[in-house]
Amino acid sequence: MIAIVKAKFNNHITDLLEISCVDYLTEKNYEFQVFECPGAVETVVYSKNILMTNKFKSIIVIGAIIKGDTDHYEYVCQYVTQGISYLSATNTTPIIFGILTTQNEELAYERAAIDRMNKGKEFAETAIFMIDAISKL
Repeated sequence: MIAIVKAKFNNHITDLLEISCVDYLTEKNYEFQVFECPGAVETVVYSKNILMTNKFKSIIVIGAIIKGDTDHYEYVCQYVTQGISYLSATNTTPIIFGILTTQNEELAYERAAIDRMNKGKEFAETAIFMIDAISKL
């Protein structure tokens, strides 16, 4: 089973990422469970607690941090990147970093839109790849 941890903040972007991720996992017959939290920062603690359940073979973390007029963007990006990196480095369950960090809404949409880059599908493909690769060790 795969856990998807999705930030609700910037949901017009994260919903698109979730849709394409879920569609791909469904197509490949992978079971998954979606967990929602308020924003990208909260994905770190949610992922940590999901890891502690030992129920999931991978976690896909979905969020969108879009630059605004203040330094908040920098701090959130740094916190989330370091937090997810730490969890990945200290656990054996693969965590897929599906947090978009973009300079504007247009760039976020370009990566989230199903008919464009479709990063949500890529996150699912990466999770499946890592599960399979680790199972062969």
